[in-house]
Amino acid sequence: MKTALRNLALTSLLVSGVANAELNYSYVEGGLGVLSPSGQTYVGPDVRGSFAVTDDIFVYGGLRFLTDDTDYTNWHLGAGYRFAIDEQTDVWAGANLEYQEFKVKKECETIPFFGKQCWGGSIDDTAIAIRGGVRHQLNQDIEVGGTARLVTGDFDYFGINGHVRYKLMDNLSAKGELDIQDGDLGIFAGVTYFF
Repeated sequence: MKTALRNLALTSLLVSGVANAELNYSYVEGGLGVLSPSGQTYVGPDVRGSFAVTDDIFVYGGLRFLTDDTDYTNWHLGAGYRFAIDEQTDVWAGANLEYQEFKVKKECETIPFFGKQCWGGSIDDTAIAIRGGVRHQLNQDIEVGGTARLVTGDFDYFGINGHVRYKLMDNLSAKGELDIQDGDLGIFAGVTYFF
């Protein structure tokens, strides 16, 4: 009986510590993004956000501008629906517009018999994408999650990522993310501000 009461007390403490850790879909986050496809290491700012329209429906978006020998710009804007599994775990799905642009910096060279030759330019595409994932609040301070996305169009790709958020203050968390985009490795490190 004593053991049962002690176990009940410990379980109550653990559950009460986690029950207040509700997942929030109203936030902005920003940081440094890195993507390393073969021959390039794109680095630059990565900004994202989400806003809860209702308890279950939210809008989301993001913008990243990564650069190396070429520039890569990517933005997305869409809406999603969260399915609460329990107080600590959500599964969500959404659809969005996805814009991608690759820009080659203009370079010129004088070639004998041909004169000055220049090359460069950009290509872009806007397409439909679907995203989905899971978020889980491990305890008051740590959230983990994973996301999959399928982007259609001329620059179609499949990507997956996993993230960890660590609570720094009431509305501020540090975030780290590992991303794989068509087999190419990427990372994100930054902060999330919840409102």
